[in-house]
Amino acid sequence: MKRVIFAIVVLTLSLFAANDKEVFNLKTVEGKALTFKGTDEGILVSPYEGKIVFLEFWGTWCGPCLLSIPHHEAMQEKYKDILKIVSVETTPKVTNKELISFKNNPGKEIDMSKVKWFLDNKAKSSQAKAYLSKPVKELEEFKKSGKKITYDLVSSKEGGDLLRYIAQRARWQGGIPFLIAFDQKGRVIDIVQGMPTEDKLEALIKRALPKKVGSSKEPLAK
Repeated sequence: MKRVIFAIVVLTLSLFAANDKEVFNLKTVEGKALTFKGTDEGILVSPYEGKIVFLEFWGTWCGPCLLSIPHHEAMQEKYKDILKIVSVETTPKVTNKELISFKNNPGKEIDMSKVKWFLDNKAKSSQAKAYLSKPVKELEEFKKSGKKITYDLVSSKEGGDLLRYIAQRARWQGGIPFLIAFDQKGRVIDIVQGMPTEDKLEALIKRALPKKVGSSKEPLAK
């Protein structure tokens, strides 16, 4: 069985080696305008210049994607001044209206049967199930909390061209969840295939932040 989490550490230039600098204008499910501009080293996202950006591809039907939601939300809340998460749904049949409902009422919309199917069919080993017990509990707690999803959601119809562009440049085979982390200058710092833990996401943020002069420690957001 493939590992639940598989992080691919790559050099920026070897990952995003393409020379085309395409521009993608799209809107979130709530109508916010976002612009993605390809560069030799990654992608610049407007209006999120100067921010760390996590670009995720996911599906409402995908167990590991659902398990990732509390981790993304925790990071977005903790690092709200420096982090922006944009999550593109990959299923064409899922509409903007459905995603707005999902965003505003995840407690009702998150289907735990999708997680159970994943556990029963994909994470069959006792080690995998033990590893996933904490994320499952966190998702159940998130459903009960009444919290909304505060990061950006984008429909497949709106983000399809960007999805195909990323697939080509990052050599992505289509497995989800799939996350690319960009630093404050839009450079790729890492790719995560599979469900990222909260610790993994926090490590990405710390790697993306500039180091203080004369210190080996990286500054944290207040």
